[in-house]
Amino acid sequence: MNNQAKVLVATLFFAGSVSTASASADISNITASGLGLGTFSWNLSGSNLTINKTFDSVNPIDLEFTVVHGTGAPGINVTELITNNTGVDWTDFHFTISGHSGVVFTDFSHSTLSGFALEHAPISGPTNLNYLGALANGGTTDGLFNLSMPDPGAGSSYTFHLTQVPTIPEPETYAMLLIGLGLLGTAIRRKK
Repeated sequence: MNNQAKVLVATLFFAGSVSTASASADISNITASGLGLGTFSWNLSGSNLTINKTFDSVNPIDLEFTVVHGTGAPGINVTELITNNTGVDWTDFHFTISGHSGVVFTDFSHSTLSGFALEHAPISGPTNLNYLGALANGGTTDGLFNLSMPDPGAGSSYTFHLTQVPTIPEPETYAMLLIGLGLLGTAIRRKK
């Protein structure tokens, strides 16, 4: 083999090894804010992130993630323990990613929130997960989802936000239900 062929083989080998190496992103910090925030903690172990939080009101909680260049897996598995301390029952729950166009939810088939059902596309998509279900006041729910975060590159970082919002039936919904029941009762009495 001549020298040119050896250089070509070495170049192809090196280029192949570089292209198969995957750059990844790591989370260096998470902060929480919002009127709904009660308690908050997080723990990162490899590519597994555990978040514990309590809602003290139905107002949104915003988590701000700081992402840095990493050496681990290209995505992260998130487990959340969410506690409803709002004084009211919830009827649905929403997660929304904002602040960086490259951060998305992945693997929807494994995105769960106990006691809730995921609304599939187009309601839920790469930057939002919308769940229908119920969580009583004082109850807890476990959430599981995966995030894909682009590598910011060595020496760089970026932030993104994960906003979480529980919802409750509006007072008008209860009023309409009571009016409907009242009309139904009146109709039954008239028939008798």
